[in-house]
Amino acid sequence: MSRQLKRQIGRAQNGRGANASHVRQARVRSREERLNRILLIGGGGLAVGAVLLAVLTPPFKPVELGINLLAIGLGLLMGKGIGMFMFRRILPTANK
Repeated sequence: MSRQLKRQIGRAQNGRGANASHVRQARVRSREERLNRILLIGGGGLAVGAVLLAVLTPPFKPVELGINLLAIGLGLLMGKGIGMFMFRRILPTANK
């Protein structure tokens, strides 16, 4: 088969080549995985903000930075606990 014909076939199939590959389906995530991702992104943003604030203020105080990061970590753990309580699944009772 000539190169020109291969190019024409590729263009006709939206550039996916002669044998189009299958599209992978997105994996379904659980509520806990979504909550963990939200907390990870939020906590990372808060930690970066705390470090930037501590570095950019004139007298750098490492003790205050440590206290702020510890408070952020504790808040994330509390947020996870509250989120797991609020978004928990009600399991069916066992059949006897």
